[in-house]
Amino acid sequence: MADLGGGTHPLDESMAKAESLGGFFAMPQADRAEGGWTSARDLFQADDRRLGEMVAAYGQRAWESNNRHVAASAFLVAYLSRVVFPLAGQYVLAGRAPDVSLDNLAFHWNGPAIDATGLEQLRFAALPNDPAADHPDAIFAADRSDLYKQVKEWLFRGNLELVIPDLQRAAGASPRVSRNAVAAAFSQALNRLYAVAGRPAEVVAAAETIFLDPESPIYGQLTMEEFQSHGRTGFFSRRRGCCLWWRSPRANDYCSNCILLPRHEQDRRFGEMLAGIR
Repeated sequence: MADLGGGTHPLDESMAKAESLGGFFAMPQADRAEGGWTSARDLFQADDRRLGEMVAAYGQRAWESNNRHVAASAFLVAYLSRVVFPLAGQYVLAGRAPDVSLDNLAFHWNGPAIDATGLEQLRFAALPNDPAADHPDAIFAADRSDLYKQVKEWLFRGNLELVIPDLQRAAGASPRVSRNAVAAAFSQALNRLYAVAGRPAEVVAAAETIFLDPESPIYGQLTMEEFQSHGRTGFFSRRRGCCLWWRSPRANDYCSNCILLPRHEQDRRFGEMLAGIR
């Protein structure tokens, strides 16, 4: 795979800076010369039987479940972590949006399993004050609102509005659970950025843009709030849907923000996370 820090492309550089805050915030360019890569569209749309078998195998391997809804949730959560985290990191930290449309993504295979997600082209949207705004791979975004419109075009219309029906058709995934998983992936990325990036105002503003947009497919899926406990402040979500993790044999508890937990119990767990005891 491409070395994120070794090139001069502006998206390589901003991805490398984001990677310093956590590996999930970076996405490499797919190195077709090394082999082992397949297009995302081919994976999701070329063979429903293959996709269904892959989802079932992943659900068994990762969450030890043969339930098709649980397996599909596990598969989508893994997929989203490699797509939404890099997107959120660039949006908040660099004022950029990488092209994560399905036609610009590829997967790297390690035997029968996927071990990396990559960008086919280092295409990105950039604001006017971005020093790379005139780069050949940059798409001009007039302001933050315009940048967010590009996020919706690439992630929602060009990716998830295709992937979620694909998973429903091939693997029996629940569209409602899938939409909530997308929202949860954003909230997890923003929770982490709030904790480590030192730019809480930008993170909160991004959450307001993403979650309060009534035209977004993830509108109403969760809420986020700044939460204080033990002299610390974190940024936590309260889900209005379920990832089904609790149905996995590996689960011995609910997620801290699970819809099945009462608010006071969520508060207690948020406090424990801020105190470092959870």
